[in-house]
Amino acid sequence: MTPTPGRRGRPRATRATRLLVPAVATTFLLAACSGGAGGGGGETAAPSSAPTDGVLHLGLLNDIGQPPDPDIYYSGNGLALTTNLYEGLVRYEPGNHEEAAIVPSLATEWQANEDSTVWTFTLRDGVTFHDGTPFTSAAVQASFQRRLDVGGGPAYMAEGIASFETPDDRTVVITLEEPNSAFLDSLASPYGPRMISPTVLTEEAGDDFAQTYLSTASAGTGPYRLTEARVDEVYEMEAFEDYWGEEPTFTTVEFPVYTDTSAMQLALDNGDLAGIIGAVPSAAQAGYVEEGVLDTYSLPTFQVGVLYMNPHRDFLATSEARTALFEAVDWASVVEQVLGEKSELATGAYSRGALPDGQDTKEIRHDPAPLAEYVGTLPEGTEVEIGHAAGSADDAQIANLVAAQLQGLGLAATVTEFQTSEVFGSFAGDPANAAPDVYVASGTWPDANNPYLYGHVFWDEGGGLNFLQCTDDDATAALAEGLRTGDPAAYVAAGEAITEAMCTPTFAYTNDFVVTQPWLGNVEESHTMAEPYALDFNTLTIVDE
Repeated sequence: MTPTPGRRGRPRATRATRLLVPAVATTFLLAACSGGAGGGGGETAAPSSAPTDGVLHLGLLNDIGQPPDPDIYYSGNGLALTTNLYEGLVRYEPGNHEEAAIVPSLATEWQANEDSTVWTFTLRDGVTFHDGTPFTSAAVQASFQRRLDVGGGPAYMAEGIASFETPDDRTVVITLEEPNSAFLDSLASPYGPRMISPTVLTEEAGDDFAQTYLSTASAGTGPYRLTEARVDEVYEMEAFEDYWGEEPTFTTVEFPVYTDTSAMQLALDNGDLAGIIGAVPSAAQAGYVEEGVLDTYSLPTFQVGVLYMNPHRDFLATSEARTALFEAVDWASVVEQVLGEKSELATGAYSRGALPDGQDTKEIRHDPAPLAEYVGTLPEGTEVEIGHAAGSADDAQIANLVAAQLQGLGLAATVTEFQTSEVFGSFAGDPANAAPDVYVASGTWPDANNPYLYGHVFWDEGGGLNFLQCTDDDATAALAEGLRTGDPAAYVAAGEAITEAMCTPTFAYTNDFVVTQPWLGNVEESHTMAEPYALDFNTLTIVDE
């Protein structure tokens, strides 16, 4: 998806459905085997009874789009599957919504040398893959190599490795070609390298490095194993009886594929579903909160709302013009009106928590005067096209509010919806002709919350989330310095440079809005900031009613 960390200019495949479309493409539903009476929109919600058979029925809103193979999958909707089937060496701490803390997973401890080029990991004992193969240091090297062999979107996280050493079954030493202070965050990313059984990789290799096998089966160490995968129909996971961690409350998790959001919300209100994570339209969220019949949560994530501006348009070619347009919009009002319970106004250039408190600060100003003056100098008939993701009610509403405010200042504005395939396909390749002047995305996120990994994908040339290819040389140089040294001052400088360039300014920090039946417990503790639209299903519980 992006160039190798520290090696600019080698673009990889973009993430197929990376842009968050909260009402359509990136969510799943929790459903119990019980029913109830109710209406829609949270107005007449009726609590259901907890299931008694250990089965948790989940719904995927639209198919996951890619096989649940951790070396291929690079989207949002299927994180509910991949993060429960596979594990990496480290992860971001679940239940911690205050900071992006990295904690052990299959590695119990680690250390790096002074320049972050040599990383030593001590591996967890007593771990078994789904096929019964013991987890050892040999599996780590095989898993990294398989990611490179497949060469999918997340392959860049395994590149830049000079050598592996496996002095014993419980120790791995990874030497990098260059200093990389973001390496540990890459491993903690939900898209980072995941451990796969070396036995399966050998016996099921075929001619595609076991991709065919892993499209319908799993070979990880996660708490669940994949037992069914029928595209556009259903996915199913069963609890892995030899899992090294705690025993789950729910022994089977089923994911029928849904295509209609209103039907899912009605099912929730009727008591047929245990909850919805991320897919409740913003307009309906307050109703659930005010009614108070079901439990609601607004859980912090690394998601951000971003306004992309196209520097390949004459009237947006300068940072002054882009600044005038961004500041002409009353973003505080837009966030309050549209995003309601799940967002707050952004206060920095990065996603929240990427830098220590107080180091990443910016004030979103509202001053329409410079744009009004600038519009008077533009050729008659100048029009701005504002794009948004097809199917996103929130983004469509934001785009229309922005258009109305710009029109009030004398700038003609139109709103156009774009398919995800266009956003990740043609935009970056030909932003001058294939992309709109401005593009609204109210919920998208970096691979990890390291400031380099954020800035690299949003700001660098070829970055997987730099849809309109607006870059700044000073920001790019400062990011590279930060990657090499880990110095927060370099990242502060990068943020200041990109804020002055005004290429992809953030306007909101976006949460997962979660609504569940009262019997579903441990929801907040099972949620991870780095994994939107997913939970650790093995740590969910049933609360006594």
